[in-house]
Amino acid sequence: MGKRLLFRSNVLTILFLCAAALASAQVRLADVHYLNRIEGYWTMKTKLGIYAEKWKKTGDHSWKGRTMRIQGGDSTKIDDMQLFQEGDSLYFTIAAVRDEQTGEPVRFKLRVLKSVGFVAENLQSRYPQKIIYRWKDETHMDAHFEGKEGKTTREIILQYVRK
Repeated sequence: MGKRLLFRSNVLTILFLCAAALASAQVRLADVHYLNRIEGYWTMKTKLGIYAEKWKKTGDHSWKGRTMRIQGGDSTKIDDMQLFQEGDSLYFTIAAVRDEQTGEPVRFKLRVLKSVGFVAENLQSRYPQKIIYRWKDETHMDAHFEGKEGKTTREIILQYVRK
C-alpha cells in the first residue's frame, strides 16, 4: 500500500512539473509568424486628434513600428518601436523607454505569444513593466502598457482600427 501511494505521489509530481514547464514555455519561435498580424496602419480617434501606429516587417523575425499623433493636417512622431528575435528569445523595445545606465532602449521579453497577441515584460523597467498587444480580429487591435511608476499603478489602453 505504501509503495502504491509513493508511486502515485511521484506520478503526480512529474505531471505537475510537466504542466508547469508547458505553462512557462509559452513563446515558441515556431509561432513567430503570429507577429505578422501587427503589420499595417492602425488608428484610434480621440478628442486630441488621431493616434496611429504603423508597423512594417523588416526581416524574417523583425518588425518596426512608429506611433504618431495626427491633428488636422499635421503629424507628430511620438515614438518608435521594434519587435525582434535575438538568440532563442523575442523582444519588444520602445525608443522612449531607455535604460538609465546605458541609454539603450529597454528590452521587454515576450513571455506569451499566441494567435491573438503577445505579452512582453521587463519587471526592472521603471514604466511600463508589461506590454500587451491583442488582436480582437483582423481589423481591431488593443495595445496595453501597464506598470507602477513610484507608488502609482498606471495603465494605458489604445484601441486601434486597421486602415
